[in-house]
Amino acid sequence: MSGTDITKYFNQLHEKCGQILTSSMAGSNLEIVAGSHQFAYELQGWCNILDQRTEVELLKVAAMEYELALLALAQGHYRHSFKALRLVLELTLQAVYLSASEICLREWLDSRIDTIWSLIVDENNGVFSVRFAKAFFPDLITHVKHHQGLAISIYRECSECVHGNIPKHIPLPSSLDFNQEVFTLWHSKAEVVALILHFALSMRYLPDLSEKDIIEVEPFLTDHLGHLKEIRQLFGGPTKG
Repeated sequence: MSGTDITKYFNQLHEKCGQILTSSMAGSNLEIVAGSHQFAYELQGWCNILDQRTEVELLKVAAMEYELALLALAQGHYRHSFKALRLVLELTLQAVYLSASEICLREWLDSRIDTIWSLIVDENNGVFSVRFAKAFFPDLITHVKHHQGLAISIYRECSECVHGNIPKHIPLPSSLDFNQEVFTLWHSKAEVVALILHFALSMRYLPDLSEKDIIEVEPFLTDHLGHLKEIRQLFGGPTKG
């Protein structure tokens, strides 16, 4: 294929992605995208607050990957958008997990150890274990099992797009075209990922934040976790309802 032909080929793909982008932003979809994009600002908020901690490097990558996931989704690259969403989940929970072990954290950053999902969600020692919650935010112990289940389920579902499994949960289209069903499904999965990650980050860091930092996270944590009386109580709100 000549240089002219390859340029024409990629220009055609670019045009097709532009058409899909238009559909992704049409009508009520625009509001949906805006709602999901809010989580990018929230992740950046956590990065700002935790800027002096070593594990923030993982959170910064996760925040960038989330933006790229939204871009891929808007252009119709649905498989890649779900793969990136899984990476956001994995990186953020890895940051929380490694924050409890400075040696392991530094080894990971130096590429001497790998990310092992089963350790992150391990029932006895992982992020959603009673042991972890008891160490950082004991009041949330009763909620860890539920969020562990959510994390395991959505990680497995998004993994269909990584390993090429026959889809059971994510019906990827076979061509580069806008697909409203998959578009909507991604946003519903992203909402669950945001819930899981805000819970994990809150459990790990919230009790130790300064009053100034608590004021910064309160609005979006109230939106995502306001149904938990323990979170409302920490913010000085009502514990009933």
